[in-house]
Amino acid sequence: MDPDCVTVLFSDTGGAINARVFGPFTPDKPGDTANRQRYADITVPLEQRGLDCTVDFGLDDYIVNAELPDGSHLTISPEQSDYPDDTPPGWLVTRSNPDDPDLFEIVYDSQAGGPAQFNAGSVPHLLAGVDARLDELGVATREQAAALQQRAESLLHRAGFVPVVRFRDSYHRLPAGMADPGERQAALGRALDLLRDEGYGYAFPADLRPVDPRPTAAPRNPPGVSLPSVGRAIAEAGHTREVVEALSELTAPGDGVLDQVIGVLDQTAEWWEGLGGAADPHYAARLRYISEHVGGYVREVRAMRGDLADRHAPHPGRSRSAPPPVCATASDEARVAAALAASPTATRTLTGHPAEPALAAAAAAVRPAGPRR
Repeated sequence: MDPDCVTVLFSDTGGAINARVFGPFTPDKPGDTANRQRYADITVPLEQRGLDCTVDFGLDDYIVNAELPDGSHLTISPEQSDYPDDTPPGWLVTRSNPDDPDLFEIVYDSQAGGPAQFNAGSVPHLLAGVDARLDELGVATREQAAALQQRAESLLHRAGFVPVVRFRDSYHRLPAGMADPGERQAALGRALDLLRDEGYGYAFPADLRPVDPRPTAAPRNPPGVSLPSVGRAIAEAGHTREVVEALSELTAPGDGVLDQVIGVLDQTAEWWEGLGGAADPHYAARLRYISEHVGGYVREVRAMRGDLADRHAPHPGRSRSAPPPVCATASDEARVAAALAASPTATRTLTGHPAEPALAAAAAAVRPAGPRR
């Protein structure tokens, strides 16, 4: 599954630059959004696997069409008969390709007389049958698709954006205190560079365009982050911007250093649980307990990082002044340097990491210390 199936849409709402990460389905299709929401119990699970879904109406009822990566299509239609509610008596799922008239197969059939007729109109059984065929065809799993979206959010995090989570809505925005237009444009350019380097799609209004697109991707810095160097950067920082950049590598969702530590604890618990000794389940449960509490503290630090980003001000006790913001018309070289400065570890693993022992020891010693956010 390629990253370009995930799109980041940028917008400018009264001077606030926002970014929303969308999966591979096209948001807000004219005339189709209401239908897809109405039949979300079918379209959403398919879209979570990276499939582009549309809802059309046939002779008597609706038909869901899902385009597969190989160019073929799944057509999901209810059994053509009268039924009093929204649950049809059965389903028929077929696969075809408009460019290959010889390709036609029945993927799932729970209509009367079909091989899955005992499942009748059950949507969970319908999705299970469709998922089994999609697995055989090599379509990305929901976990793989979710990982791509999480990586896009991680890149926005590294570019200086702040996550906003609301009821049925989530997005990223630039810090509230970042009022300078040139600095906002520079931050947007840095986000675009990071997304472009990893192959993600993006879109934004014409008046928000920061600079001309860079023709080629710049080489990345060597993988690996030195926690002592992060500490030194924070100790010497003269502006909240610099501390936010330093913390971003630790608090990035999914692949940040702290989230990777939690992943190691969870993997260790799973491994330990299978050893077979009498005390092993206890140790595994304890590791999961520690991991859960560390996760709560990581979320709290991530929220503090967002609050600090919104402050966006120099530190009154530091003599060194913060560097001036990069102008939106800066050269490609300066913009590339700014983009890469916030993400020195875009590709890395924990194996052999010099900070692993210290982080693991700190995580193992964690105890609840008050309310968690």
